[in-house]
Amino acid sequence: MRRGLILFVGIMALALAPTFVGAQYSGAFGLSGLPSMPSMFGGSGSGNAASPGIAPAFYVGWGIPQDRNTSVSLTAQNLGASNVRSVDIKFPTNGLWLGTALPVSLGDNFSFVATGWYLFGGDNHANSWDNYAVPAAQDLNDWSAKHNWWFVDGALAYGWTGFAALVGLRYDNYTASLTSPNNLGLFNGQQEVSFLSSAWIPFIGFQSAYTDAMQSLKIRMLGIPTIVGYSYVGLTVDPATRFEYNNPNYTAGHFFEVFGEYTRKFFGSSQAGVFLRWNSARATSSGTGEILNNVALQDTYNFSLNRSSWTVGGLMTLDFSTPF
Repeated sequence: MRRGLILFVGIMALALAPTFVGAQYSGAFGLSGLPSMPSMFGGSGSGNAASPGIAPAFYVGWGIPQDRNTSVSLTAQNLGASNVRSVDIKFPTNGLWLGTALPVSLGDNFSFVATGWYLFGGDNHANSWDNYAVPAAQDLNDWSAKHNWWFVDGALAYGWTGFAALVGLRYDNYTASLTSPNNLGLFNGQQEVSFLSSAWIPFIGFQSAYTDAMQSLKIRMLGIPTIVGYSYVGLTVDPATRFEYNNPNYTAGHFFEVFGEYTRKFFGSSQAGVFLRWNSARATSSGTGEILNNVALQDTYNFSLNRSSWTVGGLMTLDFSTPF
C-alpha cells in the first residue's frame, strides 16, 4: 500500500507539471472541451473543433513478469471442512495483452469511452500452502498454472482545460486453473485447483493531458474503495472428494489504476505511441466451504484475492476524419 501511495504522489506531480508549464507559455492542451476528449482513453485529442467524434485506439502490451503478483487465500474459522483449515495460492499473472478503446463525443465538454482488454496468459507455476487440522500438517505444492483475464468498461468524461473528470463501471473476469502438483507431499499428482473471480467495479478518476500540434501526453488515474462481485475456489483432492468455496458476494475490497500514454502524429491526425499501466485490486468475502455431497463436512471460510500488474506496450489511433 505504501508503494502505491508513493507512486500516486509521483505520478500526480508528473501529471500536473505539463499543465502548469503550458499555462505559462502556450495554453495549448488537450481536454480543453470535447473535441480533444476522445483522447481520454485513446484517440487524436488534437483540440481542433473539427476533430472526429469517433477515434478508436488499439493497444498491444506485455504483462511484465512478477513473482507471485496474484494470491488467493482461504482460512477456516474453525477446524475446516474435512480438516482443510487453510489454503494459500500464489502465482504470477503475465502474458500478451490486446486492448481497444472507442471514444464517442456526446456534446460540449462531454464524451463516452468504451474499452476492452484481453490477456493471453502464458503457462506458469503456482505455489500452494495447505494446512490441515487433524493431524496438524502443512503441505507445500508446486503446480502448473494457467490463467485467463479480461475486462470491459465504460466511462463518462467531463473535460475542461487540461483535465477531465471520469466516472464509470468496469466488469472484470479472472480465472485460473492449477494442475499436476510436482512436489506431491500429501497428494498423488491427480489433484486440481480452479478459481474464478467475477467483479463489477464502479470507479471515479481524472485525466491530465498535454497536447500540441504533433504529440500528446496523457496520465489517468482511476479508483474506488470497494468491489462488488463473487468468487469460487474448487479443490479436487481425489476423484471422490471435491472441496468448494462458492460465495455470491464480495464484502470489501479496493481498486486503483494508473495509466499513461505518449503519442505522436504519423499520418494526418492518426497517432502511434507507447503506454504504461499499473493496477491493483483486493477483494474479500466470507462464506461456506464444503466437501460436496457431504453437508457435515463444511465450515465458514474467510476469502481474499490480491492482484497487481504492470503492462507496457504500444498503441495506434485511427482518425476517421483522415482520408485513407
